[in-house]
Amino acid sequence: MKSFFNIAINLIAFTLISYLAIIQKWSLQEFCWCVWLAGLFYSWACVITAVFQIMLTARTQRDYYNLEVPLLKKISPGVFAVGIIPVILLVGFIALYIYTWIFFFYGLFLSVFAEMQPVNLFGRNGFINSDFFTPVTYLAQKFWPMIVVTLIANADDFLRKNPWQKIVFPFKTNEILRIHLMILLMPFLMLITWALFKDAYQQLTIVLLIGIFYLIPKKRHGKDIIVNGSSANKSRV
Repeated sequence: MKSFFNIAINLIAFTLISYLAIIQKWSLQEFCWCVWLAGLFYSWACVITAVFQIMLTARTQRDYYNLEVPLLKKISPGVFAVGIIPVILLVGFIALYIYTWIFFFYGLFLSVFAEMQPVNLFGRNGFINSDFFTPVTYLAQKFWPMIVVTLIANADDFLRKNPWQKIVFPFKTNEILRIHLMILLMPFLMLITWALFKDAYQQLTIVLLIGIFYLIPKKRHGKDIIVNGSSANKSRV
């Protein structure tokens, strides 16, 4: 049932984004930046939801933390509950900074190979000299449906039981693989659609790439460790 639901959500996402791309006449460059934007917000969402989940559940999951870090057994529950807050806020800040830096690096490549207007934000000399958040804000205001649909289509990732895994989860998914696959296939798809449909090749290429982004089955990972006392103990056996 869950698998069928995920397939249905991804089909809806594919249909909606394809419709917007055709109606709004996205260029291939705009689509590349849309994918970049969606990946950035997905990574941020994983970190932010994990931070809040850890702060809200740390006290009830004390046994799990004691197993993972035995030294914590010497700390009283009250001190632990208060102390975990600055720790996870610091970890969350570092994770957000790392993901922002990674996508800034990707943005530098896009500004060369997918340069678009306004060039002061998305040109080869514009993006590198921007403050990063201005281009992100510009894209988010224009292409916010891509963000919303991507987050909804991947909502099950934000509900993972072990919040610490969510912080590094974007590194383990195949979202980056999909982006690389789209980049490799883009020139071939452009040639094929141009040969068959001439002036309509950009929108048709984008629809095919959207299919790659949403319809290729996600790589499934092992089950989360249920972070409570009894289940944590069982996972050690």
